[in-house]
Amino acid sequence: MNDWARLLGHVTRLAWHRARRPSLILAALTVGQAGVIAAMALSQRKLVDDSAAGLTAGVVLAVVIGAFAYAISAATGRVRTNLWIYIVARTRGGLSEEIQRRVSSIPTITHLEHAPYVDRWNRIFDSSQALAAMPWSTLDSVVSGLGLVVTVALLVTVSPWLCLLLVLAIPLVLANRRADRLLRDARDAGTTLLLREQRLHELCVSPEPAKEVMLADGGVTLNRTARSFWDQAAAIEGGAQWRGALWRSLAWVLYAAGFAVAMMVVADLIHSGLASVGTAVLVVSLVTQLQSQLRDVLESLRVAAEAGHAVSHYWWLRRYEASFSVASGTPPARLASGITLSEVSFRYSGASSDALRDVSLCLPAGSTVAVVGPNGAGKTTLIKLLTGLYVPTAGVVTVDGVPLGSLSPVGWRSRLAGVYQDFARLRLRVRETVGVGNVPFIRHTPSVASAMSRAGAPPLNGLEGQLGAAFGGVEPSLGQWQRLALARSLMREVAGDSPPLCVVLDEPTAALDPMAEHELFQHFIDQVRAARMQGAVTVLVSHRFTTVRMADHIVVLEDGGITEQGTHEQLMAAGGGYAELYRLQESAYR
Repeated sequence: MNDWARLLGHVTRLAWHRARRPSLILAALTVGQAGVIAAMALSQRKLVDDSAAGLTAGVVLAVVIGAFAYAISAATGRVRTNLWIYIVARTRGGLSEEIQRRVSSIPTITHLEHAPYVDRWNRIFDSSQALAAMPWSTLDSVVSGLGLVVTVALLVTVSPWLCLLLVLAIPLVLANRRADRLLRDARDAGTTLLLREQRLHELCVSPEPAKEVMLADGGVTLNRTARSFWDQAAAIEGGAQWRGALWRSLAWVLYAAGFAVAMMVVADLIHSGLASVGTAVLVVSLVTQLQSQLRDVLESLRVAAEAGHAVSHYWWLRRYEASFSVASGTPPARLASGITLSEVSFRYSGASSDALRDVSLCLPAGSTVAVVGPNGAGKTTLIKLLTGLYVPTAGVVTVDGVPLGSLSPVGWRSRLAGVYQDFARLRLRVRETVGVGNVPFIRHTPSVASAMSRAGAPPLNGLEGQLGAAFGGVEPSLGQWQRLALARSLMREVAGDSPPLCVVLDEPTAALDPMAEHELFQHFIDQVRAARMQGAVTVLVSHRFTTVRMADHIVVLEDGGITEQGTHEQLMAAGGGYAELYRLQESAYR
């Protein structure tokens, strides 16, 4: 409840900041609605009673009051709806921006890879409408509650027994809460299924995987599988909807029985001469209005409940973000000794064993280090630890003797460069695709052109040319995308006052043949010579032993641990696993 109240206050302040005047108007109209409802009911009783008594002035006054109240209700209803849509949209935009900023500001990427974490922040985005509407659903609930009090007070003036109609609202509230809980649980259970459905359908419509899907004629099968995931999720949610509807229906049947009893009480009062026909009209109007008010209250509670479910996910994100200490250390201007890993281990969330175990490694300043090993050996995990995308489960990574965790994540990342195996294919303009490697220089034509030239990237349609067939531009080949990614990684080499301290090349050339990969690695090392002269460590990653022999130091990883390390000549002379696999691969590529 405390988290809910805190988030309510946060969203209310956001709405006030984004739409101050419209918020004031909407709040005033919402509060005034309760008085309008009471005025309409009272005018109806006065109209009937004064008409029966022949009081013309009273009839005219009742008509004027009723017409005025109805006109206000009708006119403000549309205004309230439009204001609600406008304010909630503005608030939702600010809330989504905040959530995206928080998700992207977390220094590691575990929350972007671990499925339970992904589900949680996805649920926040999915519920952003309900979260943005929290102030108004809460205000609606309060005003509707006040309206119920006014309605019941008027009913009590006719007969105290009529207040029992409010008691019948308790089953309605309980049934509504149970239905909401069933639906929330069902949607949580279906989140993973819907994510799988989305991913499978994306395979059929995204350019890269769609080629293989069409070649294998697998579209029908993928669509059938995706549809089965959708059907499972829909069945779970549909079942919850039916069960919730049953609970609500039973509660409304009970309320209808109470309504019938109330009418019998009023009829008895009229028969006994204790109530007028106007009173009967008042009761019918109020009881009917009470039903409408109950529906409004329940709908407000439903929206609040939907937001309430997302509240736990929102505060999980806030607390997860806060769990990372805000380090402020500044990376060195240049490396003196290098980067050291001391007994570093890492385990993925939910995994039963470590991906890396007790890795101790020294990467001397100005050196070129190659990391080789079979697929799944832990090479990419090691790179992500070096770049700060993962935090070691055990052990420590130091930069010139200073723990990496004490350096500002933003500051450290600003001194990194390189390309990953799954490099981004940014379908932007050529200038932007390359220039985002050093954003301050994205509009600096000489820097972008120099990076492209040094990477051997194709000019395509010029720096302002659009990439991506889906956007009316050129669709580069795989090799051209690789060269553009390399150019992007060189932007910090060719522009800026601070060359990178660590440059990584994590198997972006896995699709190339060994000779082409070797040539590209050599070309890359030549192009980052300025960074190496400043003490930068260059790390090359490959599962091919024959392509990294030019490195100053070679590290062999297998099953998450270092099995050998040294120069190419040292490792060959040792006659261990590296030498055996090197000769095997060399003979296979002849």
